[in-house]
Amino acid sequence: MNMTNQLTEVLRLVLTVMGACLFFVGERYFVDSSTHWWLTGFGVFALFGGVLLAGVCLRKAKQQGYEREWPVWGLSIIWQALFLLSALVYLAYAKVMGTKPAPVTFVEKLLLVGWLVSAVLGFFMAIGFEWARMRNGRGVYAEPQRVRMATRDWLKVGMLAIVVACLNYAAAKRNIVWDLSYLKTTSVSDSTKKMVDALGQDIEVGIFFPQGNEVLSQAKMYFNHLTQTSARLSLNYYDVELQPLEAERFRVSRNGYVVLKAGEQTERFDIGLNLASARKTLRSLDSEFQKALLAVTEKKKVLYFTRGHGELSWSTGDDASSLKSIKTLESYLRQLNFTMRFFGVGEGSANKVPQDADAVVIVGGDQPFLDEEVNAIKAYVQAGGKVLAMLDVDMASESRIDQGVRQVDKDPLVRWLSTIGVTFEPGILANATNFVTASRSEADVWFLYTNIFTSHESVQSLARNDQRAAVLTFRSGYLVTSPSNPDWAVFDTVRTLSDTFADENRDFKYSEGKEKREPRVIGAAIEAKSSGANAGDQPDKIKGRVVVFADATAASDMLIKSQANAIYFVDSLRWLVGAVKTTGVAATEEDIRIRHTKKEDMMWFYGTIILVPGLVVLSGAIATRRARRQKRTEGSQS
Repeated sequence: MNMTNQLTEVLRLVLTVMGACLFFVGERYFVDSSTHWWLTGFGVFALFGGVLLAGVCLRKAKQQGYEREWPVWGLSIIWQALFLLSALVYLAYAKVMGTKPAPVTFVEKLLLVGWLVSAVLGFFMAIGFEWARMRNGRGVYAEPQRVRMATRDWLKVGMLAIVVACLNYAAAKRNIVWDLSYLKTTSVSDSTKKMVDALGQDIEVGIFFPQGNEVLSQAKMYFNHLTQTSARLSLNYYDVELQPLEAERFRVSRNGYVVLKAGEQTERFDIGLNLASARKTLRSLDSEFQKALLAVTEKKKVLYFTRGHGELSWSTGDDASSLKSIKTLESYLRQLNFTMRFFGVGEGSANKVPQDADAVVIVGGDQPFLDEEVNAIKAYVQAGGKVLAMLDVDMASESRIDQGVRQVDKDPLVRWLSTIGVTFEPGILANATNFVTASRSEADVWFLYTNIFTSHESVQSLARNDQRAAVLTFRSGYLVTSPSNPDWAVFDTVRTLSDTFADENRDFKYSEGKEKREPRVIGAAIEAKSSGANAGDQPDKIKGRVVVFADATAASDMLIKSQANAIYFVDSLRWLVGAVKTTGVAATEEDIRIRHTKKEDMMWFYGTIILVPGLVVLSGAIATRRARRQKRTEGSQS
């Protein structure tokens, strides 16, 4: 290819780019200046010259016998002609518009769309053509198929940009907003449906929002579904400004509130009128509704949490480990209309359990209970009381012997539990295959999950969803149950996976011959076979109940964020206090940190280093074979 041809090609592109720039500057910055028509005119002339030079390049390539090169110059003529057409249509549009601020007539709108579409399509075609032609040879080495393919693909990108712009314009004109940020209103959970279905009185729900409010449209998705659950729940939408009498009846002074009314008792919560500030409430709308519903339908249940033995607590400082705090659990329980109180020696735990206690909760502890405290709990359960005990494998530092493992014979609480059918074994459970990856250290084999649940009432929600729910434990012991106990009915509720073993020597490894892989019981429910001493005229109504779980950290802030852990704790409490009709927890759309099991990590690892590259290589091989086959076909035909 001689120097003249190269100069013509360069001048073609320079004229087109220069013409577009001159035209833009003239129409954008010098529209009221005397130089306006000089700049615009030179711009149009340069664009026209670029198209002519593209035609000259085509003619020269054809004359010189470059059969593989000259056909692609037609694509150059097309994209340069689109730029020229865009400039000419814009001049017509500017003439028709005059001093109007926006197009009104059909012709004006058509001209506006015409010059914009021509400019966008020409721009994207230019990118594809010039880049492909520069990289895919010239003259006898030209590859017209690649140039055509690149130009076509970039043209598709331009068309897509035009479609997106049209959709955005139409949405803006019709006042349609698509929020692509994370915002999803909670759905009605199974536990809420059970609560509404079990209502013994009519509940009126008043939702106060102005018509057309953006938050109202989100909240309606939840409440409209809720009204289909029970005829006892009536739901109405009001506006404080337009219906002041209804606002007075529900005792509401402004919009944005949801009010539940049962007789003279009311409970309300604020969603808000601004979507940005209402996001958090919308994501937890189901729990807010549950909390309000329980407040107007049920008497508050009182839970006494033991303290003074190193238990997990919600009163820990902000710098406390998430494995030692139960602030998230405390928030759950308050939403479910429970009242929490501490119960230690200072509150009389060595004497007796208070009469208003609906249940006593023990969450961990690395120090043994006093004999007097256990005797008080024992007397409470024998009289029909309820206890939830989540145990820990470690003892206090001054009692650490035999590698710090809890000494069963030195702990009065554990000794008492063994008398009613559940023996706690402090060997830490491990699993070398099925564990949760958290720290990526060898200690992860103690971070276990399980979805093995029995049919007992306290875990019926988990059992129905065992394909999606898995309880997490960390440094868990295990239980040995005695179903044949004459005074107590003992039921297994949660078991580990079958390849779990007790890591007795705590070396994070399975020791062949010394340790055994088998499913272990980590959750149990116990119920007295005879009525409590204070049953009175209804002896069958009051029976002592105890729930035992072999790992206290399952209720910690770190693990309770797992939905299954929250469901287990809440449903166990509901079974203890006799409220099994409302098992389950509220739905939420709040972000929760995702954790992977070792198997999931292996899938991601092998998928990224083998599967994805393999698919790329396979698709490349298929494409190459098809290209070679096509070339053979063309060669045989010629």
